[in-house]
Amino acid sequence: MNRAIDGLVLLILSVSSLQAAELSPQAFAFGLPINMATQAAAYRFTVPLAVYQNTFRDDLADLRVFNAQSESVPYSLRQKAPPTNRATDTQLPLFRLPSGSRVVIDGVRVTIDSPSSAVDLQTQTSSAANASASQYILDGRTLSASVVGLRLEWLQTDTAYSGHIRVEASDDLSSWRTIVASAPIVNLRANEQAIIQDRIPLPATATRFWRITWIGAAPAFAISSMFAESADTSQAAHVILNVAGTRDTAAPEYYLFDLGAHPPIDRVTLLLSDTNTLVNAELSSRRTSHDPWRPIARMGVYRLATPDGELKNVPTEINVDRDRYWRVRMAAVGGLSQTSLRLQVEWVPDQVTYLAHGRGPFLLAYGNSSATTDQADLNQMPVSIDIAAATVGAPIPLGGLSRLSVQAPPFPRTRFMLWSVLVLAVLGLAWMAYRLITEGNAANRSADL
Repeated sequence: MNRAIDGLVLLILSVSSLQAAELSPQAFAFGLPINMATQAAAYRFTVPLAVYQNTFRDDLADLRVFNAQSESVPYSLRQKAPPTNRATDTQLPLFRLPSGSRVVIDGVRVTIDSPSSAVDLQTQTSSAANASASQYILDGRTLSASVVGLRLEWLQTDTAYSGHIRVEASDDLSSWRTIVASAPIVNLRANEQAIIQDRIPLPATATRFWRITWIGAAPAFAISSMFAESADTSQAAHVILNVAGTRDTAAPEYYLFDLGAHPPIDRVTLLLSDTNTLVNAELSSRRTSHDPWRPIARMGVYRLATPDGELKNVPTEINVDRDRYWRVRMAAVGGLSQTSLRLQVEWVPDQVTYLAHGRGPFLLAYGNSSATTDQADLNQMPVSIDIAAATVGAPIPLGGLSRLSVQAPPFPRTRFMLWSVLVLAVLGLAWMAYRLITEGNAANRSADL
């Protein structure tokens, strides 16, 4: 009897200790070989487009890093935080140079008493009255970070203008270098609608002074203030994906886009095929082809031919959006034409950090419809540990595209075995209790006799 009870207990313990098998590389659709140029304890690489194209989860929970023994190694995923508003924009002191001023250095008298003093500019102006400003000088000495954009402000006006502006930089107000040769500036308003382009994107530039020059005729309105956008040094360069749109036959004012991927998009640009076209556009997105559309942004889209060159709308910044499907509703000025439309999206790639546990080579595996997150907290690593840069190679097939299909839940074999043993154990214990009671009653009757 005791041996039977011991056997049941051992069986229950053995079944209850069964664990689900750890995912292997073949459980994922594809893999990327990881290349390491140096020896280190930890490595980091950026996530390429191929991963966004063939992962099931938007949060990239269905990826793993494996060593040569097919063992999963600790990793963490660093994703870009949603963009903040332009609270870091800095308004720069603005000095107006009227048209007709001699803007070469012998025409500008500059007084700088100390690094913290103001700049005193005196220009040789023409005698023309009410001359409009053709140039502006900006004092950027208070900036501690590189500048990635300049934003212009002017009083709201119905005065139409579309033109270009040149941006130069200098450390001494004598030698100037061109940063942007020609940037579009647009102020178009009609029927309570407006297309405004007042931002000049720049390559990250650190300098003390800026010079802004209108190319061709200056606008009739004056620039009232200018703001410098500081660079975020923690961000990597943006990646660009350009996709052609298809006209919705049921609703011709709509264009539909399938990115075939779900990257963390934070900039969008609509590109027109026809010149001299103005469009008001409404942008929406959704995760799957069956989800409802979510409004994302409204923007003015244009492509204009001018004597000074072609004007195009610049990228629009949005909150991070990982949707695959996008839709644009267009309302062209003067009627909707048959123009084709392309959607250009930009994002800062996510980054994977992993520990080089076990022998290499290492492999990034991705794409599994049933996988859940398995990230490790690598924030506990000592700050003295250097994280070396790694790169990834071309995709290789592992389990194939079938791993991305939603599968029926597997038969819970472990749970079935556990409950079966528990039921058998209860029946066994009941049978043993019955036997004990029966044998006890028989013994009592024999004693009475």
